[in-house]
Amino acid sequence: MNSEPVNAYDIRNQVNRSLPGIRSAIRQGSPLPLLVTCKTCPVDILQWLKSHSVYPRLYWYDRDGGVEIGGFGSLVSVSENDPARLSAAFDELSGILDRHPQKDLLRFLGGTWFFPQEKQDKKWADFPALWFVLPQVVMLRENGEFFLSVGVLFEDHEDKHDIIARILESFKKAKARDLSPIRDQFPEVITRTDHPDYAGWKNSINTSLHKIYKGEIDKVVLARRTDVKFKEPVEAVDYVHALKSANDRCYFFLFQPRQGTAFLGATPERLLKIEKNRLISEAVSGTVARGADPDEDKYRGTWLLENQKELSEQKFVTDDLIAKFHRLTKEIEMPGPPEIVKLANVQHLVSKVSGVLRNGISIGEMVSSLHPTAAVGGCPVSAAISLIERLEPFSRGWYAGPVGILSHELTEMAVGIRSSLVIDRVVSLFTGAGIVKGSTPESEWKEIEDKMCTAFKILSGGQD
Repeated sequence: MNSEPVNAYDIRNQVNRSLPGIRSAIRQGSPLPLLVTCKTCPVDILQWLKSHSVYPRLYWYDRDGGVEIGGFGSLVSVSENDPARLSAAFDELSGILDRHPQKDLLRFLGGTWFFPQEKQDKKWADFPALWFVLPQVVMLRENGEFFLSVGVLFEDHEDKHDIIARILESFKKAKARDLSPIRDQFPEVITRTDHPDYAGWKNSINTSLHKIYKGEIDKVVLARRTDVKFKEPVEAVDYVHALKSANDRCYFFLFQPRQGTAFLGATPERLLKIEKNRLISEAVSGTVARGADPDEDKYRGTWLLENQKELSEQKFVTDDLIAKFHRLTKEIEMPGPPEIVKLANVQHLVSKVSGVLRNGISIGEMVSSLHPTAAVGGCPVSAAISLIERLEPFSRGWYAGPVGILSHELTEMAVGIRSSLVIDRVVSLFTGAGIVKGSTPESEWKEIEDKMCTAFKILSGGQD
């Protein structure tokens, strides 16, 4: 469907209203973006995104389905590879949002590594330790309405008429016309390789259990990387679209710095959401496969709520989260007994926690305090991370790291699990399992297969 015609009169009015404030703010610092937004017709945002071959490409779909954003190009980018400067990078993002006269229009999309201290392999070369982008062109769906936004980086000496001409030209190029078709079939799979293989997995689990039973650690989350090689390159936008069709109650995300390279996924887990002065998070743990029919599905959910091994794992995650909330918030709303959340192929235990933010807490402090949770790292966290670094035969990169949106009105970050790294003809699927007393190599291997099966079936055309 074509967009509504560009209203040049409205665009000029928006520029005229915004310029004085932008000029004043620029005199106090570096050049700032100037954004113009127009209401537009409904469109499939992923299809729109695919039709524009400009990078980076970015996409975010919140778990409740209320906000969906696709964007391309980089108007402002904040990146950092020094682990000691990640907090300063978050402060830089907050500073841009705070001082910008159009702060309600700015939406940064991005994420961070799982743990920046690790040595990254070449697979993650395009993904800094922290990377957030304000796209040059954005298609937004919010509260059932669609908006197209275009921005230019504005310097004080630039002529207003030149700015308007640049914006009008960008709107014409960004219109939703000649949309690229979304493919639901992927190239032929050539090979599948697990890192580690089952023998290596068994050794890692047994090593972890030895430390657990000795009392050196309570829980560790070990991950597996499954590399699927295809006959031809995989289109990342098609992959995200297929994940959306096959999953519900998930955040969907795509970060594509260049053609042929992307990090994407469908994650059920929220790291944080800020609503006014309230911080919201949740503890997610415990896993059982969905049942073949409603009765079996209910039986499996009941088993999950009563299984002591699964409840023990959930308690570690919940207690860890509550302890972090005590440092960040007051008036904490404590969770009751765990509830069941049903996804496409598995069920989990979830406990929700919220509290009123203490004065002066920055977004960098929130992220560094909450991440990594015991759901993706372990408990105690330092010992768990050391064990992960020792046992996992690959770099996690952005897998299980914070990903999401930072803006004046909405800040929400998910945990980048159930995710994939796409590099040309190879898709690396990342999935983890929590190891506690009662775990076995066989059961945890199966849990990972259950978590991975939806994505693998999508990519392999339904073949196991």
